[in-house]
Amino acid sequence: MKRCPQCLFLYPDSDERCDFDKTLLEVVDESALDIPPRPVKRRSLPIAAAIGLILGVLAFTTYYAVSYQTRKAAAATETASQSVPEVSPAPVATPSPSPASSPSPSPSPSPSPKTAASTVSTAHSRASSDPVSTSGPGMGTRQGAKPVILLASGGKIEADEAWRTKDGVWYRRNGIVTLLKTGQVKAIVTK
Repeated sequence: MKRCPQCLFLYPDSDERCDFDKTLLEVVDESALDIPPRPVKRRSLPIAAAIGLILGVLAFTTYYAVSYQTRKAAAATETASQSVPEVSPAPVATPSPSPASSPSPSPSPSPSPKTAASTVSTAHSRASSDPVSTSGPGMGTRQGAKPVILLASGGKIEADEAWRTKDGVWYRRNGIVTLLKTGQVKAIVTK
């Protein structure tokens, strides 16, 4: 190893002159140099472990916060989809009766020797601009009696008419007909 006598900078054995002051380098024995031995880095392992622990806690906290927010949003969405919002009635124009009668698409029943048990009536079989009466037996048919639908979520809907089908519970309110799924309805009572 070589050293510059002016600036005491160390060079490899292949160099002849100092790069800074261009002085001729002299050969020095390594034992004559006052180079302290390199300390063993024992502090790096605990520091790396502490940093890893902090990063792990930070990652867990972030994951937990995100999953909590996701579960909270999913629960809110599920609750919102189960509740039925109150719809404000829109003004509905009532059609004025036309002087000409519209023909019925189904033939009018003619007297026949068939018995009452052999005839089948289908719901919604006529076409006209009149409101369709779809109330079931006893639902909204009494004078002044209005059905009240009790929802599973605890709410209630006052309707003009209400009836059950295989699809769920249908109700009419202010001329608007709406379907509720079977799981949303607790009971239908009359007021």
